[in-house]
Amino acid sequence: MASYCQKCGYKLSMIDIKPECPICGVNLVYYGMEETLKREADKAEFEHAVFQPRIDRLKAATIGSPLSIARLVIGFLPLLATLLPMAKITVSLPYFTENVTVNIISIITKVFMNLDFDYLMAMTSSKAVGTGYICYIVALVSFIFILLSTIVNLFNLIISCGKKGIARNITVASIGLAFTVIGSVTLSLWCSSLSSAVPDIFSGSAVIWGSLAIAAAFIAQIVINAVLKKKGVKVKYKDVSELLIPYDERQKLAKEKAEIQTTAEAQTT
Repeated sequence: MASYCQKCGYKLSMIDIKPECPICGVNLVYYGMEETLKREADKAEFEHAVFQPRIDRLKAATIGSPLSIARLVIGFLPLLATLLPMAKITVSLPYFTENVTVNIISIITKVFMNLDFDYLMAMTSSKAVGTGYICYIVALVSFIFILLSTIVNLFNLIISCGKKGIARNITVASIGLAFTVIGSVTLSLWCSSLSSAVPDIFSGSAVIWGSLAIAAAFIAQIVINAVLKKKGVKVKYKDVSELLIPYDERQKLAKEKAEIQTTAEAQTT
């Protein structure tokens, strides 16, 4: 309980245990709460008004037009394409033969995460398969950048209406396309190198249509962003200027508008 009544200023004593002021009768617990709630509501509305333009830009970038919706759909294509096969590998050992079809996701999650780097570096020094394993390392790095490019461009979609948003989308998609070419070529070279060096044990070949699908997905991203850059993306901003005015002033303006409207109606009748 406060030491003084917030309304009349009466100094409260130890015997004033009731929630009401003994002088003016105001409830000391709830007095001023309405004003506090007004200030909190005003703050919440102001924060909403500040954040609203970001929401408007997000809507324009994702569902603001048929082209934006098409870009949103195309944005997921490279990620889905990483599930397509990149190579077919056969390993033959005594009493054991395994046929495996690998894609970018499986290469990163199963191969790269459990990779023996000491063994890999030793193989790069081999005269027979050294060049092939160097290509293998380049392919692994390329696949990581491909996956990162797909994820980054999905995030970029929601900020495409920002400064240099479309240019950023095109740049990231171009990087993904470049690493798709590099990764596909080096993976094919690694398969060819091992198949030639140890044909009785290893046989592998790249799956060209998997690489082409990933490349086509990145090209589609570049094209749709180029079209949007040319046509432009119109952002429909919601008018929240009134929410930027303090609560008391808004109430005053609303009262004045109501009085003007009442006067106008009275004059017409």
